[in-house]
Amino acid sequence: MTAFLALQFVHRAEKTGFALWVCAMSAVLVGWLAAWIVFRSKPPSDEAILRTWIPGAKVIMWLCNLATAASVWVFLPVSDPDLRAMLLVLCAWFLIIQFAAATEATQVLRSAVLLVLGSLTAWLMVERPPYFLQLSLFLVLFGATLIAIRRFVREAVVKAARAQAMADASRRELAQALVELERERDAKTHFIRAASHDLQQPLQAAALFLDGVRPGRAQREQSLSLDNAKRSLGVARSLVEAMLQHLRLEGRALKPKWRRVAAGEIFDRVRLTQASAASAEQIRLSFAGARIALHADLDLLGRAVENLVSNAIRHSGGARVLIGARRKAGQVVLWVIDDGTHFDLEDETRLFLPFEQGSRVGAAGGFGLGLAATRGLAALMGGTCGVKQTASKGAAFYIRLSVEPAVDASKCAA
Repeated sequence: MTAFLALQFVHRAEKTGFALWVCAMSAVLVGWLAAWIVFRSKPPSDEAILRTWIPGAKVIMWLCNLATAASVWVFLPVSDPDLRAMLLVLCAWFLIIQFAAATEATQVLRSAVLLVLGSLTAWLMVERPPYFLQLSLFLVLFGATLIAIRRFVREAVVKAARAQAMADASRRELAQALVELERERDAKTHFIRAASHDLQQPLQAAALFLDGVRPGRAQREQSLSLDNAKRSLGVARSLVEAMLQHLRLEGRALKPKWRRVAAGEIFDRVRLTQASAASAEQIRLSFAGARIALHADLDLLGRAVENLVSNAIRHSGGARVLIGARRKAGQVVLWVIDDGTHFDLEDETRLFLPFEQGSRVGAAGGFGLGLAATRGLAALMGGTCGVKQTASKGAAFYIRLSVEPAVDASKCAA
């Protein structure tokens, strides 16, 4: 279009106006060509596009619109009726091209319509050629139609983009749900196998030890067999309790019974239930912060802390476990800190998942329900739980609860 107009009006148009128009359109064309070459040779980053390229494209399009609007006053006064009709067609074509090329980022179609059609309408009203009123009305309607259609197209594009985004999100959620479902299926299959295997071991051991309790054997040997049988049955009992606790949590059968609880009450339960296991593993239990109080369910919180202590005794491989309480900013944090080996960082996100265990469990066994139960119990009381690696060695598991009564229980998050 630029070449056609330059050839047609080089000897007709007023020299100064024609020269200014040629300079403006040349700058637009050269700018677009240079930008296209640079963009193709070295594609910019998204940040560069937002910061530099889009504002630059708007400037070039505004300059093009201004030059096209100004060309009306340069070319129409020296045109015959046929050439004027051709110029009207070219202006309409220019707006349609911009209608098709404009994006949400470089949206300047409205300015183009107002500048170009406004300039044409103003020239018609000033010069008053034949049918100037009809042409002016047509140009106004044509511009309004372009803007309206562009608006409808933009809304349709936005709706389609939102629908596509929602569909993509739904597909991702479905894929994630399928992965979770498969993981839970595999974990529960593993759980059933492990339950069968791990429960058989202590029961078979207890049966063998009880076979050793026979008349005529030395009392010391019988006492040792009974102790071993009792220990084996205790292991089986703890495994069954872990399964039942997990099932009660999954079935939402546990309801907190709120009251004021001193940390020392929790520590007394831990001493009673975990001291013998700690002694057998030659692990020393230490306590700190017994006077600190919080609002919780004594039984649920006791089980949660016992799970953490039992986990440290069985899996840490250390020599000492510290159970402590600290109050800070309206909350109480109960810590279970061991001096054993660090857990693997990749295990941190799955340690509290049901049927999952860390990579360093080894022969300690278990179903992977203790930490998951702790998370569920803490959540029932509106608290959170998690784990941190200590500065030197070992791991620090914690339960964070409010000092005041909890209103809504939230999911436990590390």
